[in-house]
Amino acid sequence: MDRMEAFFRRFGVLHSLHGRIRAAQITLLALMLIPAVVSISMMVVFSSQYHAVILHMERVTSLRPLIQDRLLAVTSDIVVGRTPFDQGSQYELLDAAQAQLNALIAENTGSRFELVVAGRTLGTLRRNVELLGEQMRGGSSVDEDMRQAEEIRSVASLFLEMLQDSIYADIRSAVSASHQMQQVIFTTLFIEIGLLMVTLTFAVISQRSLSRTIRAPIDRLKLLASRIAAGELRERAEPPAVDELKELTQSLNTMAEKLEQLIRENTQEQQNLKKSELRALQAQITPHFLYNTLDAIIWLAESKRTAEVVQVTGALSDFFRTSLSGGKDWITIPQEREHLLGYLTILQVRYRDILKYEIAIEEELNDCQILKLLIQPLVENALYHGIKNKRGGGLIRVSITREGAMMLATVRDNGAGMDAQRLAQVRRALAQADPPAGDAGYGLSSVDKRIKLYYNQNEGVTIDSEPGQGTTVRFLVPVKGMNGA
Repeated sequence: MDRMEAFFRRFGVLHSLHGRIRAAQITLLALMLIPAVVSISMMVVFSSQYHAVILHMERVTSLRPLIQDRLLAVTSDIVVGRTPFDQGSQYELLDAAQAQLNALIAENTGSRFELVVAGRTLGTLRRNVELLGEQMRGGSSVDEDMRQAEEIRSVASLFLEMLQDSIYADIRSAVSASHQMQQVIFTTLFIEIGLLMVTLTFAVISQRSLSRTIRAPIDRLKLLASRIAAGELRERAEPPAVDELKELTQSLNTMAEKLEQLIRENTQEQQNLKKSELRALQAQITPHFLYNTLDAIIWLAESKRTAEVVQVTGALSDFFRTSLSGGKDWITIPQEREHLLGYLTILQVRYRDILKYEIAIEEELNDCQILKLLIQPLVENALYHGIKNKRGGGLIRVSITREGAMMLATVRDNGAGMDAQRLAQVRRALAQADPPAGDAGYGLSSVDKRIKLYYNQNEGVTIDSEPGQGTTVRFLVPVKGMNGA
């Protein structure tokens, strides 16, 4: 197994999960196909040989009637005077037999020696027929002609015996080919059984190797996330050899560097703004979110759902990449859409049975920018405090539309909703710039503060809710183009 991994690493196919899966598939396919192709090829060869021997025997057998039935009958008619010698078909029959015999000898089969001897005997038979003609033209008696005809029958019998010996030789060749074919079949059977055991062993080893390759880096990522969440921002994780997890590790390391840099650059003048942004970034890597996501990746890998492992790992990497966005505060609307899709893809792995979502963004906004990390916290609130508390799950709708010079973003769910007392409490807390009580408060408060600070406006998010009907959160901000206007 180690040598095989070294071979694949030499060609760079084990640097990613996709490459490892492809290498395992190629190896399994080779183990299954190569012996099958070899055995089938050998059986086709021996079958062709067997068929050729049978066909050769059939053609040898077809010579017998020419001599045994037709030639001897013509000779008998000539001797008794029913047919004149010069009008008989004896030479045509001998020529036909000679031509067919030459073709059989040219095939160079296992009975070639017997056929060569039969060819000599056929030549002797022709000379005896010619001798009969010479006798009859010389005025021989009937007794002399009968004796010569008997000689022709004796030579013909000898020729037929030679043909029979040729058939016996072909039978021996057919039996040998049959035995070889049986040996190939049994050998192939044992090889296939052995390769089946090797294939099963390789599959188990590959699965364990893949699981080990994923588990160790993910354990390091979980430890890193835990330490970052605890405030140890100088912690870093060593990037693993797997491309997908390497990118995720680099994103986490960069996240920690950005967080550390934001803390160092924090000044009294921008204290509220920087703290809000810092806490928004930290919220993306809470142990709760990362632990669940990484545990889901491990579970998918151990279940051999490799395509979903690649999908979720890529979605998590894209999620962090957009959260960082190169340190920029503003991202494009398409980037915001990808950020939401990555986040919702991860959530659907855990909440597949209860979570559905729709994202609708007007195309004319694709060239516009938005402050990052505004919509995702609202989607998170919609899931954890709306959909999860409703029996049977529900739907989250995200829409971004343009209203003149303004852009309206709406996050609507059909979850549990809030009663009038709770809704009034949340609205009052937002108006006072204090996080509402409960786990749902910080996300709304953070988005509300950042909208007011970055867009320099008095109004942030608005919220409406009805018990059992769901909750709708909106914010209206100026349209910001790619050039900053």
